[in-house]
Amino acid sequence: MTTSTSKNKRVELGEKSRETILDVATRLMSARGYEGTSISAIAKESGLPASSIYWHFSSKVGVLTAVMDRGNARFYADVPRLEFGPEKSHFERILETLQHGVRALEDNPDFVRLQIILMLNSPAGAVNEAVLRMRAQAREGIRAALVSAFADLGPERSEAVAAGLADFVAAGFEGIFLAREAASSATQRLLRQLAHATVALAESMISSDSAPSADS
Repeated sequence: MTTSTSKNKRVELGEKSRETILDVATRLMSARGYEGTSISAIAKESGLPASSIYWHFSSKVGVLTAVMDRGNARFYADVPRLEFGPEKSHFERILETLQHGVRALEDNPDFVRLQIILMLNSPAGAVNEAVLRMRAQAREGIRAALVSAFADLGPERSEAVAAGLADFVAAGFEGIFLAREAASSATQRLLRQLAHATVALAESMISSDSAPSADS
């Protein structure tokens, strides 16, 4: 076996162990929270020594940061940037966007649970900073999706509407996720209601001139 082959094998094994650690940490933290998940618990569940975890991530905060960075990348990879033809109404565009988001939730349930847990119970310091960064990224994704859905209003108006409604849509979407976790069978009805409410608020913003026109 050549030196190059041996090096490649070590890199492959190192990457595999890193992914295993992140998989286990995501599952444990989404169930127990950050404070309730120890390095020793991650080591036990992963079958890897604690020294391997510290080698890859330096600290538990480092593990959490990597978990969220990987989770964000996977989640948004599962939510394509949609472009809509003129034949679709704003309601249809918003509903389609929300439905794509639900499918991404279904593919990444542990990561989304972790977001909720950390949002509700996050200690101060580095962990809180990581949570705020994660939520800022989530809000930006929603804002960009709303800009696309209202693109026919013109760039200035669609940007203003998206900025005004991003927090509302984020809160509604998180509520729908929690309802799904409680075994609610009303997901599609709730998505339609959120889409209708979003469009109604956008129309109200436009009619009251709280959003600038495309020509202004």
